[in-house]
Amino acid sequence: MTQELEFDLANNVKEWLARSLAISAAEKVSFGNIHDRFFAKYGPNFMAHVYRTAIEEVLPSRPDAARSQLLNAFQQALDGDINRQAYALPTAADCSAYHAHKF
Repeated sequence: MTQELEFDLANNVKEWLARSLAISAAEKVSFGNIHDRFFAKYGPNFMAHVYRTAIEEVLPSRPDAARSQLLNAFQQALDGDINRQAYALPTAADCSAYHAHKF
């Protein structure tokens, strides 16, 4: 393989990588818009059902490595969101104080 061919192939790989990242960014924006519209219109219970159905449909058709990657990503997102929201939930003391004011 000539040095010129190696250089052309390397540039081609860089271009395809840049293009795939741009498509991914556009798809992310598109998905976000669709998600937000459906979430606002139908609510979180509907969206939770959609996500569960989508994941259940995708998992059986993926190789083991892809399934593991998807489930691991799901677990990490779940753990992260639980940790970030844990402090936002009212404590027992918060509940008692709130209910004490009501009566």
